[in-house]
Amino acid sequence: MNYIGRKYSLLEFLKQGIRETVGGRARVFFDVFAGTGTVGWFFKQQGFRIVANDIQYYGYCLNRALVGISRQPGFSQVPGEKSLKGVLARLNDLPGKDGFVFQTYCSGGGRMYFSDENGQRCDAVRQRIEAWRRAGRLSEGEYFYLLASLIDAMDRVANTASVYAAHLKHLKKTAQKAVRLEPLPVVSGGGFRHRVHNQDGAALVGRVPCDILYMDPPYNQRQYCTNYHVLETIARYDDPTVFGQTGLREYDGQRSDFCLRRKALPALETMVRKARARYVFLSYNSEGLMKKDEIIETMKVFGKVKLNTLDYARFRADTDRENRVYKADRVEEYLFCLTKH
Repeated sequence: MNYIGRKYSLLEFLKQGIRETVGGRARVFFDVFAGTGTVGWFFKQQGFRIVANDIQYYGYCLNRALVGISRQPGFSQVPGEKSLKGVLARLNDLPGKDGFVFQTYCSGGGRMYFSDENGQRCDAVRQRIEAWRRAGRLSEGEYFYLLASLIDAMDRVANTASVYAAHLKHLKKTAQKAVRLEPLPVVSGGGFRHRVHNQDGAALVGRVPCDILYMDPPYNQRQYCTNYHVLETIARYDDPTVFGQTGLREYDGQRSDFCLRRKALPALETMVRKARARYVFLSYNSEGLMKKDEIIETMKVFGKVKLNTLDYARFRADTDRENRVYKADRVEEYLFCLTKH
């Protein structure tokens, strides 16, 4: 997924920094702001037992598939199908339906997040997945695997510059392609049972014992609950009341203190203090609301802090324009490494 703060290209940087700090003395890895699940999925392959959490339900669905599942689902109870390939083909062949996504986030609703065809196909697939679950045809793992595949597929054909804070006026080329669910990568769990939560990370952090706490919070004022509200609605499919030009859903209780300059450092301090971990790692960068020296001063109260840095291409949600000009094409990525007293 094209996701703010996605760490796919930084995984080796994270791996090096974490291994240098902990050596072989850690087993349980807690990704408290897990997002799309990329980091947990990667460190699952490195032999860790993963605990993943995200307050957004679409993030929870993705993590249930990438982190929570350790073998490819079989779909033995879906009528007429006994394989992942067959189930995905069946969903991809469904005729479209005029459901909530089509009526709200396509041309008829005045919001061109998707082509009409893809909006209708999304509704058809989402309704069929829910019908299979209600009929007892899907295990929990199979259900979330299909939801994650649908979320991933719809994001690939979204008519946005990147995030869902706005849609484009005309369908771009990728948005004109027909949406297709594809298999998601499933990796072995190394014999561990990996856990996934859908809670406020600040409230959960003190309740999860772990060796490593990894934090990748928002870096700026952009709230994830508004930037990805369409994916949240596809995941929940709860017919929410929406408002505004972009069709926002209600998001009280999902706003992060890390998006507010005056609250970010206190939020960091609280989470580090509550952490039931020997090692705490914070991903951040040079354009974030919290400054490098402030973070170090906050964390070093609790132990020894080391900072790893990497020059990196910045995330661009769109191109420069009259009222939006990016500061630079490069940023300095930070990995703050704390060994607690």
